[in-house]
Amino acid sequence: MSQNKFRKYLLYALGEIILVMIGILLAFQVNSWKEARDNKSLELQMMADLNSEFKNNLTKIRASIKQYQGTEQAIRLLMSKMKATPQEINLINTDSLIAKAIDVFDYRPTQNTLTEILSSGNLKFITKDSLKYKLLDWSAELNEINEAWLTLDDFIQHMVIPYLTENVSMRNIDKYSLMAWEEKSKFEIDYNTLFHDLKFENHLDNIGWGVVNYKLVLDRLELVIENIIRLTDD
Repeated sequence: MSQNKFRKYLLYALGEIILVMIGILLAFQVNSWKEARDNKSLELQMMADLNSEFKNNLTKIRASIKQYQGTEQAIRLLMSKMKATPQEINLINTDSLIAKAIDVFDYRPTQNTLTEILSSGNLKFITKDSLKYKLLDWSAELNEINEAWLTLDDFIQHMVIPYLTENVSMRNIDKYSLMAWEEKSKFEIDYNTLFHDLKFENHLDNIGWGVVNYKLVLDRLELVIENIIRLTDD
């Protein structure tokens, strides 16, 4: 009888252990399911926020590209008048074209969402590898555009502006820029001499190179933005 009772007790104990183990496994399963659900919810929210942020950046970059297209056109028009006759030079508004050539701005995208994702380590919850790669491409292209901007800004600030200050009226140029002077300078400016100066041609070429280089990086960045928007639209 004692053996029979012990056998029953052993079976009861094994049954209890099995039930506890099943309970633990179910708890783990429920917890894993909840965690997976929360991670998916976080991923969807991040993708929605990225989509909104990069759509805003797309609007900004397209406006910037359009601006630089106009800047390039102004530089090419000025370059086409090198060693032209006074009559040909008088057909263009030199001051407004120079203002357009040097009045450039760097592209500054919004990155609040992406910065938060990277700093919090939540990038791992994005399951699309293609999206992760494009976000890395974005960071690399931003480094490229920062270098391109520094080159262009250096040309303008340290070479072109000093040259213009000595050879033309900055007041006349700023009439078409932020200052928007109502009256022109009372000093006479010899534009014929300007367009027969090799230094002026070289400065135009340097600005032009910097502008085209910057625009090329903007074009590449625009493609990255479009891809990120497409990958976060799902």
